[in-house]
Amino acid sequence: MKRLLLRKIPFYFFAIATGLLLLIIYHLNSIGSDARLEIQHAMIPAQNNSEKIEQIRLKEYQFTKPLLLTEVRSESGNLKDIKRALDFEINTQKSNGTITDASVYLRRLNSGEWTSVNSSSEYAPGSVIKIAAMITYLKMCEGKPDLLNREFLFQGKVKGTPNQTFNDDPLVAGRRYTAKDLLYRVIVNSDNDATLIINESLDLNLFRKFFTDIGIAEPNVRDRNFKMDVINLSKFMRILFNSTYLSSEHSEFALTLLSKSTFTKGIVDGLPKGIKIAHKFGETGTANEAQLHETAIVYYDDQPYLITIMTKGKEVHRLPEVLSDLSRIAYENLSGKKLSLLQSGK
Repeated sequence: MKRLLLRKIPFYFFAIATGLLLLIIYHLNSIGSDARLEIQHAMIPAQNNSEKIEQIRLKEYQFTKPLLLTEVRSESGNLKDIKRALDFEINTQKSNGTITDASVYLRRLNSGEWTSVNSSSEYAPGSVIKIAAMITYLKMCEGKPDLLNREFLFQGKVKGTPNQTFNDDPLVAGRRYTAKDLLYRVIVNSDNDATLIINESLDLNLFRKFFTDIGIAEPNVRDRNFKMDVINLSKFMRILFNSTYLSSEHSEFALTLLSKSTFTKGIVDGLPKGIKIAHKFGETGTANEAQLHETAIVYYDDQPYLITIMTKGKEVHRLPEVLSDLSRIAYENLSGKKLSLLQSGK
């Protein structure tokens, strides 16, 4: 044993061992360096993002400031391909004369990543504003729960109430309806007569405050030319999804109504059959220019997203297909799945 321990080890064994040791040390140092770089790179965006985030909070209380919305100011680079596809489709529809203008806002609701096309363009919101009326009435109900069961008599169509292209189930003159029934018709059927009854019972100060609370300029309720852009219009759906303005119970009720909308010629047509969606459309315009808009939460698997589309064109009946095409492009890009006509809602 002693002789074995004293036996000389050839020089090349030392050379090999030394080389392996140096290689291992180099590799470990390399891994450590890469890890440090990853940490540094991960920290830089976090620092930058903190400067690009704005929080909208209620300011009416002394000690609490309830959070309503968190705004990431910069568009997501992960959605740039979708942005290009949506922009290309809008320009194509402009070129063929189907539309004169269109805007899109798209937001992944789990992550807050968003992108938009033509977000500075403004439109008359039309019936989409009925979401704000519903939210205001439900806010009133949180202080007086019996308001949902209040009954109203529909005496007949009021002169000057706008006619509707899309309404499957109008109110019947001489029949009484509860506020809950009317809200159903306001949202599900976009009924203008039901909306007029609800609007007449709204606390207008609370209605105006709702807009300013979520960072939108106070509306002039008498101004028929009141305009909004896709980013601000999308806030209605965001606060319902996050349940940050109404109670969870009333937010769920509102989105349940929105999920029953009978309008299926727009965003729904661009989605797979049977996919869950809460949405509201709005039509408005003049003899020379029609407008059709829609805002929707699409419950795709566990990755819900919000899409709002606002359009202008000469013929209202050509606009639903624009909503459908833009909806399909967004879904296909977000899901990675191509849709055939048989798979879509068409």
